[in-house]
Amino acid sequence: MLGPEEAVRFHGHKGPYLAWGYRAARLAEERLSPKGLKDLVCRARLPLRTPYTCILDGVQTGSRCTLGKCNLVVEEGDEVVLVFECNGRVLRVKPAIDLEGVSKKYGLEEGFEYVLSSPSSFLFEVSVDG
Repeated sequence: MLGPEEAVRFHGHKGPYLAWGYRAARLAEERLSPKGLKDLVCRARLPLRTPYTCILDGVQTGSRCTLGKCNLVVEEGDEVVLVFECNGRVLRVKPAIDLEGVSKKYGLEEGFEYVLSSPSSFLFEVSVDG
């Protein structure tokens, strides 16, 4: 896993959607504790347009889930839902905040910092199975 600044270098700029995806991936890593490179799988359902797709770069840099290893599966959807699976356990993560509103209120750089520094309970709706 990369740190938040490496996520910015990978993605090309700061933004709240990148930070949200990064934080969601870190939450999945912490809660599901994968051991191997392919133990964690993420199925991401979201609108396939920017800025929503910025979440995917956050997921890739915050976890071991990547498009290249095929353990990040992307599907078109009307809302953002990340489903992380590891060893029979499932963690579903949805935004609990209005990411578009954060972007409008704070802009890209401040929005990135705002999301990074906010408590997980404020950022995410989470459910766990298994």
